[in-house]
Amino acid sequence: MDAYTGLLRGRVTLGLVSGATGHAFDIPDFLADFHDAHPSVEVALTEDTTERMQDALLAGELDIAVLGPTEETPPAGLAFHTVIDVPLVAALAPGDPLLDPVDRTSVPLADLADRPLICLPRGTGVRAALERGCVQAGFRPRVSFEAAASQVLVQLAARGLGVAVLPDGDDESTVTGRLRTLRIVRPEMRARIALAWRATGPASPAARVLVNRLRAALPKPSPGVVDGLVRHRPGAGVRTMADEPPAAVVSLRREPRRA
Repeated sequence: MDAYTGLLRGRVTLGLVSGATGHAFDIPDFLADFHDAHPSVEVALTEDTTERMQDALLAGELDIAVLGPTEETPPAGLAFHTVIDVPLVAALAPGDPLLDPVDRTSVPLADLADRPLICLPRGTGVRAALERGCVQAGFRPRVSFEAAASQVLVQLAARGLGVAVLPDGDDESTVTGRLRTLRIVRPEMRARIALAWRATGPASPAARVLVNRLRAALPKPSPGVVDGLVRHRPGAGVRTMADEPPAAVVSLRREPRRA
C-alpha cells in the first residue's frame, strides 16, 4: 500500500560499471533527487565489472545495474534497456605515426596489432568488443595497461605509453585536449551502455520505481534499437571473472533535506 500512497519504503541495490555514466547522467544528482522524492528508500550502490554484475542480478544480489554488455544479447533471465551505442576509437598522443596524414579520421584495427594497447579490464563491454574485433582481424591484442577509470587510460596514452581504446566521445579524452582520436574500422567495434534487470521484472515496488526513474533519466535509445529493450536469448550463458577485484559497495542513505 505504501507504494501507492507515496510512502515508498525498502532497500534497492544498484550496480554500476566504472565509467558507465560519463556519457549519460550525473549519478550523485540522480540519487539525491531520488532520495528527496522517496526518503524512506535506502539505495546501496555497487561498482563492479559487467560480467560479475550480470551474475549478481541473476542471483538476486542486485536489483538493477547500469552496465556495458559484453555480448550482443543478454544472458538468459535478464532484460537490457540499451541507452548508448557508440564506436570505439584509438586515442593517441600528438606526434604518433598513426596520425599521419594530419587529416586522417580512422585507422584499421590491424594497424594496432604491434602496438601496446591501453584498455578497460576484462569483464567490461569495451574490452570484450576489442577482443572480438581482434579475433576478426586475425591477431591477439597486446594490452600493456588496463584500468577501470577512463581518466587513467587517457593519462597513460598522453605519456606515450600506448594507444588507448575508448568509446567515441569519452569525456576524459576531449576535456584534456592532449589526445587525438581515430575511429577504429575493419572491423568497426562498438561500446554499449544498458540498464539491466531480471527478465521477470524488479522484485520490489521501490526497485520498480527506481528502474522507471533511471529509464527517464538516461538518454533515449540509440537509433535502430526498438524501444531500447533487448530481452534474453534462451540458452545464453553467463561467464564469470574470478580474478577480478572485489566490488566496492557504498550505502547511500541521507536524512531528508531540511526546508
